[in-house]
Amino acid sequence: MTPAADSFGSYGRHGSPCLSLGAARVADRVVTLAIVLVLVLLMAISGYGLWDSWRVLEGGDQLAKPADSNSFAELMAINPDVCAWITVDGTNIDYPVVQGKDDFEYLTKDARGEYAASGGIFLEAENDRSFPGPYEMLMGHHMAYGKMFGDLDKFLDLNFFDGNSTATLMLPDKTLSLEVMAVMQADAYDGMVYGVSSAVSRMPELVSYINDHAIHKRGEGLSADDHLIALSTCNSAGADARTLLLCRVTGES
Repeated sequence: MTPAADSFGSYGRHGSPCLSLGAARVADRVVTLAIVLVLVLLMAISGYGLWDSWRVLEGGDQLAKPADSNSFAELMAINPDVCAWITVDGTNIDYPVVQGKDDFEYLTKDARGEYAASGGIFLEAENDRSFPGPYEMLMGHHMAYGKMFGDLDKFLDLNFFDGNSTATLMLPDKTLSLEVMAVMQADAYDGMVYGVSSAVSRMPELVSYINDHAIHKRGEGLSADDHLIALSTCNSAGADARTLLLCRVTGES
């Protein structure tokens, strides 16, 4: 007699369970494999993050500092986007400067042009890489242990600001001596300080704005005749908050 079909399957309550058990095992294996793959991927991402952070701390992602401007040919042979070298005395800021096709390229690439979560120190894309003035801007990530532009926050402390006032920008054909004149906090969408393309026509207004909003400034502050170079990085005050260090060019050699 053929078993009657019922709600438990075509073979009834007492039919063969082999088909359903086999399907369950396959599904279980698929789920287990998917979980393993996700865990491996997460471990790989975490491992890369730790390795990238170690490279930044050890300086292994950066190029060797040239002895003088005549040595720039070696850097540019490695990456033609290298256009300068910035050094801020009293800090860990001592890095090559690159300029990409836009202001996003070197957020995730180092000075060698290789992928790096720490990015590189880069010149704003609209600026002339020969630094003719009157206003250029360098940008970089705010990294732990004062790496990249992480040390800019030190200038928010008045004692540090008063005791550290010099910096150097080395170019392929000259070296600019810089004096740290002011530090301020700004919003990333502040068109006054971040609109570098129109700075030539509004230097008096820009300088007045900086002097009025500076947390600390040196002496009487900046003047409209100064050649300014700004260093910008993120600030912990908010997602769009920025720390901005304003330097003026005091000499050329």
